[in-house]
Amino acid sequence: PPPLPRHNSHVLASLNAAERDNAYQQQPAAVNVPDGGAWAGDQGEAGGKTGSAPTPLKPKRRQMGAGDKKRVGAAGGAPTDNEREMRAGVPVRVEISRMKVEGEDHRWAQRHGLKGEDGVFRSMIERFRREHCNEDVAAERESASLHSKISVYVRKRPLLKSELRANAYDVMSLPTAKALTLHEPKTAVDLSRVMENHTFKFDRSFAEEATNAQLYREALHPLVANLFTAGGHAMCFAYGQTGSGKTMTMMGLGGGQAPAAREGSTGNELGLYQLAGEHIFQQLSRHAAAGRPNLTVTVGFFELYRGRVLDLLNEDAAGHKRRVEVMADENDQACLVGLELRVIRSVEELMLLIASAKRTTRATAQNETSSRSHAVLQLHIGTDPGADRPAPGAKLSLVDLAGSEWAAKAQSDDRSNRLDGAEVNKSLLSLKECIRALSGQPGRHIPFRGSKLTQVLKDGFVGANSRSVMIANLSPTNTSCEYSLNTLRYAQRVKDMSSDAPAPAPVASAPAPPPPPAPAS
Repeated sequence: PPPLPRHNSHVLASLNAAERDNAYQQQPAAVNVPDGGAWAGDQGEAGGKTGSAPTPLKPKRRQMGAGDKKRVGAAGGAPTDNEREMRAGVPVRVEISRMKVEGEDHRWAQRHGLKGEDGVFRSMIERFRREHCNEDVAAERESASLHSKISVYVRKRPLLKSELRANAYDVMSLPTAKALTLHEPKTAVDLSRVMENHTFKFDRSFAEEATNAQLYREALHPLVANLFTAGGHAMCFAYGQTGSGKTMTMMGLGGGQAPAAREGSTGNELGLYQLAGEHIFQQLSRHAAAGRPNLTVTVGFFELYRGRVLDLLNEDAAGHKRRVEVMADENDQACLVGLELRVIRSVEELMLLIASAKRTTRATAQNETSSRSHAVLQLHIGTDPGADRPAPGAKLSLVDLAGSEWAAKAQSDDRSNRLDGAEVNKSLLSLKECIRALSGQPGRHIPFRGSKLTQVLKDGFVGANSRSVMIANLSPTNTSCEYSLNTLRYAQRVKDMSSDAPAPAPVASAPAPPPPPAPAS
């Protein structure tokens, strides 16, 4: 049939869908036009009786966004981006699936004495684990710390006794050794109960049974060993919400005291501080036994609080921490002017220095002793401890970042707590922006001056032989679901950025030449 005039809407309404589409698609060369003139835009002959047919306009449709694609894919329509990549064989690091309530979920909840929506959600989580979590994730794997500039590990802490008394439950599962799934309970528009499963993939995922010793062996042990063969800079920073176990990972349950008894140890009495110190002094003993020049270890310990760098090992007469200035030298390397460096000869001395430090903490809604500052422990391995800076040998930086939190959920009217949280979030955002710029095109500006934190950690990212490890600590409770999801997204961004970055240079396997001798006094 010939195309219909636009003003004949009643004629279009009388046609079925197939006829309407056919009417729009056919375009004859010329048509008869009713008396009264040609359509606007037509060029007819004299008299205006005939003219060229107008080009039919198809109705425009709104472009589908990412959220629309996910909803359509979940409903069984067009495939989502993740589904297309999976079909094409492209590895997908973030997958979102949705589960609906089934009859067996209600029966499982009744058998276990669980009532209400929480009982149904817990039964859905158990069903997911029965179907997908069949791999032994506790077995140790080969470390990936030396294969990329930045490696990302996630660690899920166990439930606390106070959380169990409050009937909190675990909303995290580990399908594989490199994947972690967060189950987010939701209520659909039709008031039906559904559960969204957010699956993230990293270099390694650790369950609640994992210990600090296992975490160190897989994440940090290769980096520390590489310091004695190729030099450079190794850095490890712990990230997560308040109360997710960052300080426990770095300090251990011993709280930085002298080494605990080995018998009956659960693996968490010693933190990464002490495990790294023991490893370093073991390597120094082997280094001296092989007849190589004696090396010494100097330590610096400081915190970043509200944009200031404060020395944790040096106080004035009034008991206040001395301020340290961050400046750049002629090679654009960050120098900590005024930082006190102390020579240590054993891991016991290291732990006593850490225990004597007074880090800034405050009580928040999530934690009574929440760390409000970023703590940085630097271990320099060189031959000239008397100089202003150690001789360029190797450096290990262990960073315990302050807890990230949303200001809207801080539940604090204290002005100091709000200022602390704003400064913490600002510095963490600057850290992410620097990692984003590092994964971009070569020569791109990297905003290291965005915060004191990124200025201090600069040489851990840009060095030719620098390696970094991020440990994302997670709280597995249902009450912390939003915080944990935010942490996982931050860690996923870091992982994606490190994957897009150029491949690092191969690590030297032969021992590096000895450092230059100390200059004469």
